[in-house]
Amino acid sequence: MPTLPPSPAQDAILRDLTRELAARYPQSAARCDRRRVALLDQTSHAVRWNEPFMVTVARCDGAAIHELGGARLIDYWQGHFANLLGHNPPLVRAALQATLAEGRGLQSGMLHDVEHEFAELLVQRTGTETLRFTTSGALATFYAVLLARGFTGRRAVVKAAGGWHGSQPFALKGVAARAGSFDHLESEGLPGSTQDDVELCGYNDAASLERVFERRGGEVACVILEPWLGAGGGIGATPEFLRAARELSARHGALLIHDEIIAGFRFRAGDLSAMYGIRPDLLVLGKVIGGGMPVAAVCGRRDVMALASRAMRRVKFEGGTYSAHELSLVAGLTMVRHLVGHEAEIYPALARRGATLRDGLERIARELRLPAWISGWPNEVVAGSSVCHVRFGRDRGGRPLRPEETGGPGAAHPVVGEDLLRAALLLEGLSVHNGLGAASTAHGEAELRATLVGYRRALERLVAAGAFAG
Repeated sequence: MPTLPPSPAQDAILRDLTRELAARYPQSAARCDRRRVALLDQTSHAVRWNEPFMVTVARCDGAAIHELGGARLIDYWQGHFANLLGHNPPLVRAALQATLAEGRGLQSGMLHDVEHEFAELLVQRTGTETLRFTTSGALATFYAVLLARGFTGRRAVVKAAGGWHGSQPFALKGVAARAGSFDHLESEGLPGSTQDDVELCGYNDAASLERVFERRGGEVACVILEPWLGAGGGIGATPEFLRAARELSARHGALLIHDEIIAGFRFRAGDLSAMYGIRPDLLVLGKVIGGGMPVAAVCGRRDVMALASRAMRRVKFEGGTYSAHELSLVAGLTMVRHLVGHEAEIYPALARRGATLRDGLERIARELRLPAWISGWPNEVVAGSSVCHVRFGRDRGGRPLRPEETGGPGAAHPVVGEDLLRAALLLEGLSVHNGLGAASTAHGEAELRATLVGYRRALERLVAAGAFAG
Protein backbone atom coordinates (compact mmCIF):
# COMPACT_ATOMS: atom_id res chain seq x y z
CA MET A 1 0.00 0.00 0.00
CA PRO A 2 1.29 3.52 -0.74
CA THR A 3 1.73 6.06 2.01
CA LEU A 4 1.80 9.79 2.31
CA PRO A 5 5.22 11.18 1.31
CA PRO A 6 7.55 11.00 4.32
CA SER A 7 8.01 14.23 6.21
CA PRO A 8 11.47 15.71 6.82
CA ALA A 9 11.16 14.47 10.40
CA GLN A 10 10.45 10.94 9.19
CA ASP A 11 13.41 11.05 6.81
CA ALA A 12 15.67 12.04 9.70
CA ILE A 13 14.22 9.30 11.93
CA LEU A 14 14.78 6.68 9.24
CA ARG A 15 18.40 7.77 8.81
CA ASP A 16 18.94 7.39 12.56
CA LEU A 17 17.26 3.97 12.57
CA THR A 18 19.38 2.85 9.64
CA ARG A 19 22.59 3.70 11.47
CA GLU A 20 21.38 1.82 14.55
CA LEU A 21 20.31 -1.19 12.48
CA ALA A 22 23.71 -1.39 10.79
CA ALA A 23 25.38 -1.29 14.21
CA ARG A 24 22.96 -3.87 15.66
CA TYR A 25 23.24 -6.23 12.68
CA PRO A 26 26.73 -5.58 11.22
CA GLN A 27 26.97 -8.87 9.32
CA SER A 28 23.68 -8.19 7.57
CA ALA A 29 24.83 -4.66 6.74
CA ALA A 30 28.03 -6.00 5.19
CA ARG A 31 26.08 -8.61 3.26
CA CYS A 32 23.76 -5.95 1.86
CA ASP A 33 26.73 -4.07 0.45
CA ARG A 34 27.95 -7.25 -1.23
CA ARG A 35 24.52 -8.21 -2.60
CA ARG A 36 24.14 -4.97 -4.55
CA VAL A 37 26.55 -6.06 -7.27
CA ALA A 38 25.12 -9.26 -8.77
CA LEU A 39 21.55 -9.30 -7.45
CA LEU A 40 19.08 -6.72 -8.75
CA ASP A 41 17.77 -4.73 -5.79
CA GLN A 42 19.45 -7.31 -3.51
CA THR A 43 16.47 -9.69 -3.73
CA SER A 44 14.34 -11.58 -6.25
CA HIS A 45 11.10 -10.63 -4.48
CA ALA A 46 10.45 -6.96 -3.73
CA VAL A 47 8.36 -7.46 -0.60
CA ARG A 48 11.30 -9.12 1.18
CA TRP A 49 13.17 -5.84 1.21
CA ASN A 50 12.75 -3.02 3.69
CA GLU A 51 14.16 0.31 2.57
CA PRO A 52 16.96 1.08 3.30
CA PHE A 53 17.97 -1.99 5.33
CA MET A 54 17.00 -5.63 5.83
CA VAL A 55 18.49 -8.42 7.87
CA THR A 56 19.86 -11.56 6.23
CA VAL A 57 18.70 -14.82 7.75
CA ALA A 58 21.05 -17.63 8.74
CA ARG A 59 18.36 -20.08 9.86
CA CYS A 60 14.73 -20.18 10.95
CA ASP A 61 12.77 -22.25 13.45
CA GLY A 62 9.29 -22.00 14.89
CA ALA A 63 8.28 -18.41 15.60
CA ALA A 64 11.75 -16.99 14.95
CA ILE A 65 14.33 -16.11 12.35
CA HIS A 66 18.02 -16.01 13.30
CA GLU A 67 20.10 -13.26 11.71
CA LEU A 68 23.66 -13.86 10.47
CA GLY A 69 25.13 -12.45 13.67
CA GLY A 70 22.98 -14.71 15.85
CA ALA A 71 20.20 -12.31 16.82
CA ARG A 72 16.78 -13.93 17.24
CA LEU A 73 13.79 -12.06 15.83
CA ILE A 74 10.15 -13.00 16.35
CA ASP A 75 8.73 -13.32 12.84
CA TYR A 76 5.16 -12.66 11.67
CA TRP A 77 5.92 -12.71 7.92
CA GLN A 78 6.38 -16.50 8.21
CA GLY A 79 7.34 -17.32 4.65
CA HIS A 80 4.85 -15.00 2.93
CA PHE A 81 2.17 -16.29 5.37
CA ALA A 82 2.78 -19.88 4.26
CA ASN A 83 4.13 -21.27 7.55
CA LEU A 84 1.04 -21.98 9.63
CA LEU A 85 3.05 -24.23 11.98
CA GLY A 86 6.02 -21.86 12.11
CA HIS A 87 9.35 -22.08 10.31
CA ASN A 88 10.73 -25.52 9.41
CA PRO A 89 8.26 -27.67 11.37
CA PRO A 90 9.92 -30.95 12.41
CA LEU A 91 7.22 -33.16 10.90
CA VAL A 92 7.72 -31.64 7.43
CA ARG A 93 11.52 -31.75 7.65
CA ALA A 94 11.38 -35.41 8.72
CA ALA A 95 9.16 -36.29 5.76
CA LEU A 96 11.51 -34.53 3.32
CA GLN A 97 14.58 -36.20 4.78
CA ALA A 98 12.95 -39.63 4.65
CA THR A 99 11.94 -39.12 1.02
CA LEU A 100 15.45 -38.18 -0.02
CA ALA A 101 16.92 -41.09 1.96
CA GLU A 102 14.70 -43.43 -0.09
CA GLY A 103 16.30 -42.22 -3.31
CA ARG A 104 13.36 -40.14 -4.51
CA GLY A 105 12.03 -36.61 -4.25
CA LEU A 106 14.13 -34.65 -6.73
CA GLN A 107 12.90 -34.03 -10.26
CA SER A 108 12.20 -37.25 -12.21
CA GLY A 109 9.84 -36.07 -14.93
CA MET A 110 7.66 -39.13 -14.19
CA LEU A 111 4.43 -39.87 -12.34
CA HIS A 112 4.59 -40.53 -8.61
CA ASP A 113 2.04 -41.69 -6.04
CA VAL A 114 2.18 -38.52 -3.93
CA GLU A 115 0.58 -36.47 -6.71
CA HIS A 116 -2.72 -38.33 -6.77
CA GLU A 117 -2.76 -38.87 -2.98
CA PHE A 118 -2.46 -35.16 -2.39
CA ALA A 119 -4.98 -34.30 -5.12
CA GLU A 120 -7.54 -36.67 -3.60
CA LEU A 121 -7.13 -35.08 -0.17
CA LEU A 122 -7.42 -31.51 -1.46
CA VAL A 123 -10.47 -32.27 -3.58
CA GLN A 124 -12.15 -33.93 -0.61
CA ARG A 125 -11.37 -31.06 1.79
CA THR A 126 -12.57 -28.35 -0.62
CA GLY A 127 -15.62 -30.03 -2.17
CA THR A 128 -14.23 -29.54 -5.67
CA GLU A 129 -14.24 -32.06 -8.50
CA THR A 130 -10.74 -32.10 -9.92
CA LEU A 131 -7.50 -30.11 -9.83
CA ARG A 132 -4.16 -29.51 -11.45
CA PHE A 133 -0.95 -28.53 -9.64
CA THR A 134 1.46 -25.78 -10.57
CA THR A 135 4.31 -24.02 -8.78
CA SER A 136 3.13 -20.54 -7.79
CA GLY A 137 0.05 -18.54 -6.94
CA ALA A 138 0.61 -16.14 -9.83
CA LEU A 139 0.64 -19.02 -12.32
CA ALA A 140 -2.41 -20.59 -10.71
CA THR A 141 -4.53 -17.43 -10.94
CA PHE A 142 -3.31 -16.89 -14.51
CA TYR A 143 -4.39 -20.39 -15.52
CA ALA A 144 -7.73 -20.00 -13.72
CA VAL A 145 -8.52 -16.86 -15.70
CA LEU A 146 -7.41 -18.53 -18.95
CA LEU A 147 -9.83 -21.35 -18.21
CA ALA A 148 -12.67 -18.92 -17.49
CA ARG A 149 -12.05 -16.94 -20.67
CA GLY A 150 -11.81 -20.11 -22.72
CA PHE A 151 -14.94 -21.64 -21.17
CA THR A 152 -17.14 -18.54 -21.60
CA GLY A 153 -15.65 -17.22 -24.82
CA ARG A 154 -15.51 -13.79 -23.17
CA ARG A 155 -12.65 -11.41 -22.36
CA ALA A 156 -13.52 -9.19 -19.39
CA VAL A 157 -12.16 -10.01 -15.94
CA VAL A 158 -13.61 -8.36 -12.85
CA LYS A 159 -11.38 -7.97 -9.80
CA ALA A 160 -11.61 -6.01 -6.57
CA ALA A 161 -9.58 -2.83 -6.23
CA GLY A 162 -6.75 -3.52 -3.82
CA GLY A 163 -6.74 -7.25 -4.57
CA TRP A 164 -3.47 -8.99 -5.39
CA HIS A 165 -3.52 -12.05 -7.63
CA GLY A 166 0.14 -12.23 -8.59
CA SER A 167 2.31 -10.78 -11.32
CA GLN A 168 0.30 -11.93 -14.32
CA PRO A 169 -1.48 -10.03 -17.14
CA PHE A 170 -5.03 -10.47 -15.84
CA ALA A 171 -4.20 -9.14 -12.37
CA LEU A 172 -1.83 -6.20 -12.76
CA LYS A 173 -4.44 -3.48 -12.54
CA GLY A 174 -5.83 -1.75 -9.48
CA VAL A 175 -3.54 -3.26 -6.85
CA ALA A 176 -2.32 -0.06 -5.17
CA ALA A 177 -3.76 3.44 -5.15
CA ARG A 178 -1.90 6.18 -7.00
CA ALA A 179 -2.89 9.83 -7.05
CA GLY A 180 -6.15 8.98 -5.32
CA SER A 181 -7.25 6.19 -7.67
CA PHE A 182 -6.92 2.43 -8.14
CA ASP A 183 -7.80 2.63 -11.85
CA HIS A 184 -4.39 2.14 -13.44
CA LEU A 185 -2.07 -0.59 -14.68
CA GLU A 186 0.66 -1.77 -12.30
CA SER A 187 3.32 -2.56 -14.89
CA GLU A 188 4.66 -1.63 -18.27
CA GLY A 189 4.88 -4.32 -20.92
CA LEU A 190 1.33 -5.64 -20.47
CA PRO A 191 -0.85 -6.52 -23.47
CA GLY A 192 -2.65 -3.51 -24.90
CA SER A 193 -6.01 -5.06 -24.02
CA THR A 194 -5.32 -5.32 -20.27
CA GLN A 195 -6.65 -1.84 -19.44
CA ASP A 196 -10.03 -2.56 -21.06
CA ASP A 197 -10.27 -6.25 -20.22
CA VAL A 198 -9.78 -5.86 -16.45
CA GLU A 199 -12.66 -4.14 -14.65
CA LEU A 200 -12.46 -3.02 -11.01
CA CYS A 201 -15.11 -3.17 -8.35
CA GLY A 202 -14.95 -2.14 -4.71
CA TYR A 203 -14.10 -4.83 -2.17
CA ASN A 204 -17.03 -5.52 0.14
CA ASP A 205 -19.11 -3.27 -2.11
CA ALA A 206 -21.90 -5.32 -3.69
CA ALA A 207 -23.42 -2.25 -5.33
CA SER A 208 -20.14 -1.50 -7.10
CA LEU A 209 -19.98 -5.06 -8.41
CA GLU A 210 -23.56 -4.83 -9.62
CA ARG A 211 -22.78 -1.65 -11.53
CA VAL A 212 -19.95 -3.42 -13.35
CA PHE A 213 -22.32 -6.18 -14.44
CA GLU A 214 -24.93 -3.64 -15.51
CA ARG A 215 -22.37 -2.10 -17.87
CA ARG A 216 -20.57 -5.21 -19.11
CA GLY A 217 -22.47 -8.30 -17.94
CA GLY A 218 -22.48 -9.99 -21.33
CA GLU A 219 -18.70 -9.54 -21.70
CA VAL A 220 -17.59 -10.77 -18.27
CA ALA A 221 -15.72 -14.07 -18.29
CA CYS A 222 -15.09 -14.20 -14.57
CA VAL A 223 -15.00 -12.47 -11.23
CA ILE A 224 -11.80 -13.18 -9.30
CA LEU A 225 -11.85 -12.36 -5.59
CA GLU A 226 -9.96 -13.05 -2.38
CA PRO A 227 -12.42 -14.13 0.34
CA TRP A 228 -9.78 -12.73 2.68
CA LEU A 229 -7.66 -9.90 1.28
CA GLY A 230 -3.92 -10.35 1.62
CA ALA A 231 -1.85 -7.40 0.40
CA GLY A 232 -5.03 -5.30 0.29
CA GLY A 233 -5.19 -5.11 4.06
CA GLY A 234 -5.86 -8.46 5.74
CA ILE A 235 -9.61 -7.88 5.50
CA GLY A 236 -12.29 -10.58 5.45
CA ALA A 237 -15.11 -10.45 2.93
CA THR A 238 -18.60 -9.76 4.17
CA PRO A 239 -21.07 -12.58 3.50
CA GLU A 240 -23.21 -10.15 1.50
CA PHE A 241 -20.34 -9.34 -0.86
CA LEU A 242 -19.48 -12.98 -1.60
CA ARG A 243 -23.16 -13.86 -2.04
CA ALA A 244 -23.54 -10.99 -4.52
CA ALA A 245 -20.46 -12.15 -6.45
CA ARG A 246 -21.85 -15.70 -6.65
CA GLU A 247 -25.35 -14.61 -7.68
CA LEU A 248 -24.28 -11.97 -10.22
CA SER A 249 -21.69 -14.16 -11.93
CA ALA A 250 -24.15 -17.05 -12.22
CA ARG A 251 -26.94 -14.79 -13.50
CA HIS A 252 -24.73 -13.32 -16.22
CA GLY A 253 -23.05 -16.55 -17.31
CA ALA A 254 -19.65 -15.69 -15.84
CA LEU A 255 -17.47 -17.88 -13.63
CA LEU A 256 -16.56 -17.10 -10.03
CA ILE A 257 -12.92 -17.65 -9.08
CA HIS A 258 -11.93 -17.55 -5.42
CA ASP A 259 -8.25 -16.83 -4.88
CA GLU A 260 -7.45 -18.56 -1.58
CA ILE A 261 -3.69 -18.48 -1.93
CA ILE A 262 -3.57 -16.92 1.54
CA ALA A 263 -6.97 -17.96 2.94
CA GLY A 264 -6.98 -21.65 2.03
CA PHE A 265 -6.28 -23.87 5.09
CA ARG A 266 -5.55 -20.79 7.24
CA PHE A 267 -8.97 -20.66 8.93
CA ARG A 268 -9.95 -24.32 8.73
CA ALA A 269 -8.52 -27.53 7.29
CA GLY A 270 -9.99 -26.69 3.90
CA ASP A 271 -11.18 -23.69 1.90
CA LEU A 272 -12.50 -20.53 3.51
CA SER A 273 -15.28 -20.35 0.90
CA ALA A 274 -17.08 -23.23 2.60
CA MET A 275 -17.40 -21.19 5.81
CA TYR A 276 -19.40 -18.66 3.78
CA GLY A 277 -21.52 -21.37 2.19
CA ILE A 278 -20.23 -20.32 -1.26
CA ARG A 279 -18.91 -22.69 -3.89
CA PRO A 280 -16.88 -20.92 -6.58
CA ASP A 281 -16.48 -22.41 -10.03
CA LEU A 282 -12.69 -22.38 -9.64
CA LEU A 283 -10.67 -22.31 -6.42
CA VAL A 284 -7.00 -21.37 -6.30
CA LEU A 285 -4.84 -22.68 -3.44
CA GLY A 286 -1.22 -22.14 -2.44
CA LYS A 287 1.06 -21.10 0.45
CA VAL A 288 -0.15 -23.19 3.44
CA ILE A 289 -0.81 -26.28 1.29
CA GLY A 290 2.89 -26.37 0.33
CA GLY A 291 4.19 -26.90 3.85
CA GLY A 292 6.99 -24.43 3.08
CA MET A 293 7.65 -25.72 -0.44
CA PRO A 294 6.49 -24.26 -3.81
CA VAL A 295 3.02 -25.67 -4.51
CA ALA A 296 -0.17 -24.15 -5.92
CA ALA A 297 -3.32 -25.72 -7.35
CA VAL A 298 -6.30 -24.79 -9.46
CA CYS A 299 -9.34 -26.79 -8.33
CA GLY A 300 -12.91 -26.70 -9.57
CA ARG A 301 -15.63 -27.87 -11.87
CA ARG A 302 -14.67 -30.77 -14.08
CA ASP A 303 -16.34 -29.28 -17.16
CA VAL A 304 -14.27 -26.10 -16.84
CA MET A 305 -11.00 -27.83 -16.01
CA ALA A 306 -11.56 -30.20 -18.94
CA LEU A 307 -10.58 -27.43 -21.34
CA ALA A 308 -6.98 -28.15 -20.33
CA SER A 309 -7.34 -31.93 -20.71
CA ARG A 310 -5.56 -34.06 -23.29
CA ALA A 311 -8.91 -34.73 -24.91
CA MET A 312 -9.73 -31.05 -25.50
CA ARG A 313 -6.45 -29.07 -25.38
CA ARG A 314 -8.30 -25.75 -25.66
CA VAL A 315 -6.45 -24.07 -22.79
CA LYS A 316 -2.70 -24.52 -22.49
CA PHE A 317 -2.55 -25.24 -18.75
CA GLU A 318 0.15 -27.88 -18.77
CA GLY A 319 2.13 -26.74 -15.77
CA GLY A 320 5.90 -26.58 -16.08
CA THR A 321 8.97 -28.66 -15.44
CA TYR A 322 8.56 -28.45 -11.67
CA SER A 323 4.77 -28.78 -11.46
CA ALA A 324 3.81 -31.48 -8.93
CA HIS A 325 7.45 -31.76 -7.89
CA GLU A 326 7.59 -34.80 -5.61
CA LEU A 327 9.48 -33.22 -2.73
CA SER A 328 7.11 -30.24 -2.73
CA LEU A 329 4.07 -32.48 -2.66
CA VAL A 330 5.53 -34.62 0.13
CA ALA A 331 5.81 -31.45 2.21
CA GLY A 332 2.31 -30.34 1.26
CA LEU A 333 0.69 -33.71 1.90
CA THR A 334 2.41 -33.97 5.27
CA MET A 335 1.24 -30.48 6.25
CA VAL A 336 -2.37 -30.90 5.13
CA ARG A 337 -2.75 -34.34 6.71
CA HIS A 338 -1.53 -32.83 9.98
CA LEU A 339 -3.97 -29.92 9.73
CA VAL A 340 -6.87 -32.28 9.01
CA GLY A 341 -5.94 -34.61 11.85
CA HIS A 342 -5.53 -31.79 14.39
CA GLU A 343 -8.08 -29.29 13.10
CA ALA A 344 -9.97 -29.08 16.40
CA GLU A 345 -6.85 -27.95 18.28
CA ILE A 346 -4.92 -25.95 15.69
CA TYR A 347 -7.48 -23.42 14.49
CA PRO A 348 -8.90 -22.33 17.87
CA ALA A 349 -5.30 -21.92 19.09
CA LEU A 350 -4.45 -19.75 16.07
CA ALA A 351 -7.58 -17.68 16.65
CA ARG A 352 -6.59 -17.04 20.27
CA ARG A 353 -3.13 -15.86 19.21
CA GLY A 354 -4.60 -13.52 16.62
CA ALA A 355 -7.07 -12.10 19.14
CA THR A 356 -4.30 -11.49 21.69
CA LEU A 357 -2.27 -9.53 19.15
CA ARG A 358 -5.14 -7.49 17.73
CA ASP A 359 -6.59 -6.64 21.14
CA GLY A 360 -3.16 -5.78 22.53
CA LEU A 361 -2.20 -3.54 19.62
CA GLU A 362 -5.57 -1.82 19.65
CA ARG A 363 -5.09 -1.09 23.36
CA ILE A 364 -1.54 0.24 22.82
CA ALA A 365 -2.68 2.51 19.99
CA ARG A 366 -5.53 3.82 22.12
CA GLU A 367 -3.24 4.53 25.08
CA LEU A 368 -0.73 6.33 22.86
CA ARG A 369 -3.58 8.16 21.09
CA LEU A 370 -2.54 6.90 17.69
CA PRO A 371 -5.26 6.40 15.06
CA ALA A 372 -4.59 2.78 14.09
CA TRP A 373 -6.38 0.70 11.49
CA ILE A 374 -6.11 -2.90 12.72
CA SER A 375 -7.50 -5.64 10.48
CA GLY A 376 -7.82 -9.41 10.59
CA TRP A 377 -10.89 -9.50 12.83
CA PRO A 378 -13.30 -12.43 12.53
CA ASN A 379 -16.85 -11.88 11.32
CA GLU A 380 -20.25 -13.56 11.54
CA VAL A 381 -19.13 -16.62 9.54
CA VAL A 382 -15.39 -16.78 10.30
CA ALA A 383 -15.19 -17.40 14.02
CA GLY A 384 -11.47 -16.77 14.53
CA SER A 385 -8.45 -15.37 12.71
CA SER A 386 -4.67 -15.48 13.11
CA VAL A 387 -4.24 -12.39 10.90
CA CYS A 388 -3.27 -8.97 12.24
CA HIS A 389 -2.38 -6.10 9.90
CA VAL A 390 -1.70 -2.59 11.22
CA ARG A 391 -1.76 0.84 9.55
CA PHE A 392 -1.68 4.25 11.16
CA GLY A 393 -3.99 6.96 9.87
CA ARG A 394 -3.58 10.71 10.01
CA ASP A 395 -6.68 11.55 12.01
CA ARG A 396 -8.74 8.41 12.49
CA GLY A 397 -8.53 4.63 12.70
CA GLY A 398 -10.79 1.63 13.14
CA ARG A 399 -11.46 -1.85 11.83
CA PRO A 400 -11.42 -1.58 8.04
CA LEU A 401 -13.79 -3.30 5.64
CA ARG A 402 -12.24 -1.93 2.42
CA PRO A 403 -8.68 -1.26 1.22
CA GLU A 404 -9.54 2.40 0.65
CA GLU A 405 -9.87 2.92 4.40
CA THR A 406 -6.22 2.13 5.11
CA GLY A 407 -4.32 2.96 1.96
CA GLY A 408 -6.51 3.96 -0.94
CA PRO A 409 -8.27 7.03 -2.30
CA GLY A 410 -9.93 7.81 1.04
CA ALA A 411 -8.69 10.25 3.66
CA ALA A 412 -6.83 7.80 5.88
CA HIS A 413 -3.65 6.99 3.98
CA PRO A 414 -1.01 5.56 6.33
CA VAL A 415 0.80 8.44 7.94
CA VAL A 416 3.80 6.28 8.89
CA GLY A 417 4.98 4.03 6.10
CA GLU A 418 5.92 0.38 6.24
CA ASP A 419 9.65 1.08 5.84
CA LEU A 420 9.79 3.33 8.90
CA LEU A 421 7.61 1.06 11.03
CA ARG A 422 9.50 -2.10 10.09
CA ALA A 423 12.85 -0.45 10.80
CA ALA A 424 11.74 0.59 14.29
CA LEU A 425 10.37 -2.89 14.98
CA LEU A 426 13.54 -4.62 13.75
CA LEU A 427 15.42 -2.82 16.51
CA GLU A 428 12.95 -4.39 18.96
CA GLY A 429 13.59 -7.88 17.60
CA LEU A 430 10.38 -8.08 15.55
CA SER A 431 10.13 -9.09 11.89
CA VAL A 432 6.79 -7.93 10.44
CA HIS A 433 4.91 -7.39 7.21
CA ASN A 434 1.86 -5.17 6.71
CA GLY A 435 2.33 -3.77 10.18
CA LEU A 436 2.55 -7.21 11.78
CA GLY A 437 1.34 -10.19 9.73
CA ALA A 438 -0.07 -13.46 11.03
CA ALA A 439 0.55 -15.74 13.99
CA SER A 440 1.57 -19.38 13.68
CA THR A 441 1.09 -22.23 16.12
CA ALA A 442 4.74 -21.74 17.11
CA HIS A 443 4.06 -18.30 18.61
CA GLY A 444 3.75 -19.01 22.32
CA GLU A 445 2.74 -16.79 25.21
CA ALA A 446 6.32 -15.55 25.65
CA GLU A 447 6.54 -14.46 22.00
CA LEU A 448 3.15 -12.74 22.12
CA ARG A 449 4.08 -10.81 25.28
CA ALA A 450 7.46 -9.82 23.85
CA THR A 451 5.77 -8.69 20.64
CA LEU A 452 3.39 -6.31 22.42
CA VAL A 453 6.17 -4.95 24.63
CA GLY A 454 8.47 -4.39 21.66
CA TYR A 455 5.71 -2.86 19.54
CA ARG A 456 4.88 -0.37 22.30
CA ARG A 457 8.55 0.62 22.64
CA ALA A 458 8.87 1.14 18.88
CA LEU A 459 5.75 3.31 18.76
CA GLU A 460 6.82 5.33 21.79
CA ARG A 461 10.14 5.97 20.09
CA LEU A 462 8.45 7.11 16.87
CA VAL A 463 6.04 9.34 18.76
CA ALA A 464 8.86 10.96 20.78
CA ALA A 465 10.82 11.58 17.57
CA GLY A 466 7.84 13.29 15.91
CA ALA A 467 7.03 10.67 13.28
CA PHE A 468 3.30 11.13 13.80
CA ALA A 469 3.34 14.93 13.94
CA GLY A 470 2.00 17.23 11.26
